[in-house]
Amino acid sequence: QSSEGKLTTSLCEDVFSFSSVQLRTIRERLSKKSDALILAVCIILSHMRSKQVHARNNFLQDLETCCAASNDFTRMSEKCEDMISELMSQCEFSEDMTFTVEATSDELMGVYSSDAVYSARSVHIYVFDPIEEEIGIRLFEEDWEETMVDNDLAISLVRTLEDFHEDLEHYMDDFMVVKSMMSLMSATIIFYAKCLLLRAEKHRNNKRPFFGDVKKALDRMTGDIKVMRDYFEGLVPQMPSLKKNIEKDFEILATIHELMSVAAGFSVSDAEDFILVLQKRVRDVGITKHIVGDLWHLVAPTEERYVWELVESMEEQLMAIAPVDDALALEVNDRSYVKGLRLDEMAVKLYVKSRRNRPIKATAVESIVKNWRTTWSAGAEEGNDEE
Repeated sequence: QSSEGKLTTSLCEDVFSFSSVQLRTIRERLSKKSDALILAVCIILSHMRSKQVHARNNFLQDLETCCAASNDFTRMSEKCEDMISELMSQCEFSEDMTFTVEATSDELMGVYSSDAVYSARSVHIYVFDPIEEEIGIRLFEEDWEETMVDNDLAISLVRTLEDFHEDLEHYMDDFMVVKSMMSLMSATIIFYAKCLLLRAEKHRNNKRPFFGDVKKALDRMTGDIKVMRDYFEGLVPQMPSLKKNIEKDFEILATIHELMSVAAGFSVSDAEDFILVLQKRVRDVGITKHIVGDLWHLVAPTEERYVWELVESMEEQLMAIAPVDDALALEVNDRSYVKGLRLDEMAVKLYVKSRRNRPIKATAVESIVKNWRTTWSAGAEEGNDEE
């Protein structure tokens, strides 16, 4: 830890002390106008990029190492910029050669910078480990519905996030803390939705709702969502960039709640309107069918077949308004994609393992699951760094 509490390791110093020796050695042996010097510099930079891509995930083992890696990678980007600036000031390269060096160094700095952000965003994995263990197993169960009138679990969740936020402010700089909090907000939404869908998987009664009192459960959800949203909105004054994501992220829970209200007969909204909203988020008709079916199964299981048929009748419209994202298979290997922050990814992981009988032919389920495995296979394996 630095004197300010920021977490770092010696990675930056280790990497650049070695590369500096290499650069110094070739500069001593080659003319400062030499094209061979340019080639050697570009080879060193490319090798550094390759090593970074190969090893970067190894540094993300827990909350502290994610924070340290984010700080280290940021320092490495800055160090690279300084190293190249010094080189350019001391050598006499042609315009073309200067462009070549700058392009290669920019590529390396880009990898370091994106990895720094990725590391900061990855903290959600370790923040939600204890939340899953302490809160996830209790959400939507009988005590939650009957006795937690003050939304106790949502408050406990928020307090846990507050504690981790305080740690993050000590461990990283402000810019990366904001990136972490954005991920934590998305992770909060996905966590809450996952716990709900897991209850649908657990519920094997096709005649009675999962909840003892559906209206009470929906009211409890409203309170939970308000507690969680109020927390993140309270961070906006110090993190203004959070504001644009709050509406987008919480729209998922609002859509789920409204669909359940429609299914239970407590809302006069058209189910089709909110099915379309859900489809825009997941961009996969198979996922949309499964989620909507599960929501009906929780509160109106006798109508589950009806809603499956409804979504199937909308398939052409759903595909037109939000077609399958063909770029997704590529995106899951990009550093802009952080595991655990997408509704579609979470749903697929649940449904490929699901054993619940649904009002759909088994062959149709197999076809849907096959498509999911094709799309998500690139992102399913830990530590996949192919680019």
